[in-house]
Amino acid sequence: MSRKSRALIEIRLRRSNDLVQQEAVAVVHELWRPDTPHNREKLAFVAHQGNRLFGADTHWVERRLA
Repeated sequence: MSRKSRALIEIRLRRSNDLVQQEAVAVVHELWRPDTPHNREKLAFVAHQGNRLFGADTHWVERRLA
């Protein structure tokens, strides 16, 4: 029986550098999390709300191989 290995993907919320320098913006969701449907949905929602409040392309979900 062969065993397939799967790459572990992690995700996190990222913000534009302009927002990082603003003191009023809280630092949240910047830790890497496993790319599960639940985590992906939560971070996509937060990114969408951030873009709605602070402007287009100010928030996004970043992915990496763990």
